[in-house]
Amino acid sequence: MEATELLMNEHRLIERALDAMDAWVSTLNLGSESDDKTELARFVSFIREFADAHHHSKEEDILFVAMGEHGFPRHAGPIAVMLHDHDLGRSLVGALDRLAQQPAAWSEEEHGTLAGTVRDLSTLLRQHIQKEDQILYPMANARLPEPVKEEIDRRCKAFEEQRISSGEHQRLRELGDALIEAHTP
Repeated sequence: MEATELLMNEHRLIERALDAMDAWVSTLNLGSESDDKTELARFVSFIREFADAHHHSKEEDILFVAMGEHGFPRHAGPIAVMLHDHDLGRSLVGALDRLAQQPAAWSEEEHGTLAGTVRDLSTLLRQHIQKEDQILYPMANARLPEPVKEEIDRRCKAFEEQRISSGEHQRLRELGDALIEAHTP
């Protein structure tokens, strides 16, 4: 199914952005506040807009709906786990956003909170990606009827085309690439 290949390709970009965020947070020092908050806000934007609004939207609104209509329960099993992970990730990103928007300088404790939250988010998303790539997507590919897979592909393609024509797709990819380039050794 082309849709799951597309989603897995997006996972690779998300993983590289997580690598960059992990590297960035490990180099932070107390005292360089404005650049740190600006960069944290850029990571938050990428995760919110690409990983969540772009990537998770295709999963939640297209793939998971089709799976639910064809025997995969939405409130138990793999789909429920994925939705729970998405919500947990949103909560962690919200905590990072609050740190990025905070007007006062970060305290030593807040630096620790930042590092811990980045670590938790990175771990969550990496494990989540692994579950999707190795369990959920293969299940969908194996168990969904061919016409359903074709409809998922069509709807994901239409979603992508809309994002490409608006320029949103390119902007988010460029943001991800810039973060990766700036913070990957």
